Amino acid sequence: MNREESTTLTLSPDGKLRWAYDYSLYRNPVILTVIWRIFFFIILGMYLLMLLLETFERSFLEAFKGLSPVFAALAAGMIVLSTAGYLLYALIMGGKYSVLFEMDQQGVKHMQLQRQFEKAQLLSFLSALAGGASGSVSAAAPGFNAALKQSTYSKFKSVRAIDIDRRHQVIKIVTRDLIHNQVYAQAANFDQVESYILAHIPAAAKIKRR
Repeated sequence: MNREESTTLTLSPDGKLRWAYDYSLYRNPVILTVIWRIFFFIILGMYLLMLLLETFERSFLEAFKGLSPVFAALAAGMIVLSTAGYLLYALIMGGKYSVLFEMDQQGVKHMQLQRQFEKAQLLSFLSALAGGASGSVSAAAPGFNAALKQSTYSKFKSVRAIDIDRRHQVIKIVTRDLIHNQVYAQAANFDQVESYILAHIPAAAKIKRR
């Protein structure tokens, strides 16, 4: 199978379009960049909060000089650790992410294929156990949620923004209830999937193209 490959879109008797997509976790950076972005904003928020608090006790310049190296090192460390974790995830998943999509006039569902979901479920429970062992409920909860969640569904009428990334063959969808979904399609199917989604989302939805 090629680096990114999807089956032909199939219109089922129930009126739903279905297709499968498979890509290399090592070559496609979409998931890894999402992880980096999440950690970046978390660390940035912590940095700005600490900078604000420290400014009340000393000058802004002193606080900036004192905190910046610490948070820069923290950011670098998180990039290294998150990248290592991602590579471990990719190794356990066999280097590929396989997903099945189901789409109709109401919305689109992203479903991780069962054989890979079982592996991901194991990793999620390990994450939950690690969180429980450290006494951190917040660390355990995402592990359990990820283990129980096999699919993501986005209602078209609730879409507030989409990001069309043709180069990486993905359309990122964000709904009003903050559900984030990623719809993948190979080049041969991309235009059809994009047109279908654009035809069914609200006119007020923000559209970004890359």
